[in-house]
Amino acid sequence: MQWDIRVAAADAKLGFVFTRRGVIPEANSTWIVPRLVGVARAMDLLLTGRLFTGEEAAVMGLVGRAVERERVLPVALEIAEDIAANTAPASVALTKRLVYEGLAEPDRNAAAAREGGAFWWSGRQADAAEGIRAFLEKRPPEWKLSKRTRVPPLEEPS
Repeated sequence: MQWDIRVAAADAKLGFVFTRRGVIPEANSTWIVPRLVGVARAMDLLLTGRLFTGEEAAVMGLVGRAVERERVLPVALEIAEDIAANTAPASVALTKRLVYEGLAEPDRNAAAAREGGAFWWSGRQADAAEGIRAFLEKRPPEWKLSKRTRVPPLEEPS
């Protein structure tokens, strides 16, 4: 559950079987599963410990895709290759940061202000101009920024 993008075999047998073994769910399952599938479904999965398929996991949003068993690794690699080839590392890192920080932010306006500040900052970086140029010139982008690029505090500019 800790991966940003999850692909499962449609016929996989999955389950949070911990309560059936006398322990509690681990690996932060009690935090992340409700955020992925909602509290009602999370309680069903975590309290019953029942088994379910990869297809059912996709329907409920626990995984993003359910594919034929032999396609799991190829699909995962296709996704990774697409991200590596077509997205700006700094933009992906900042997007991930905003998503995970947003999960803990109860104030929608505060989250919107951080997102606005991040959009303002990213739009003034070399990668924004490169992304537009590459699109217009119909060529692969050549990103300049790293996923480790330091981002200033995220506040909407005044």
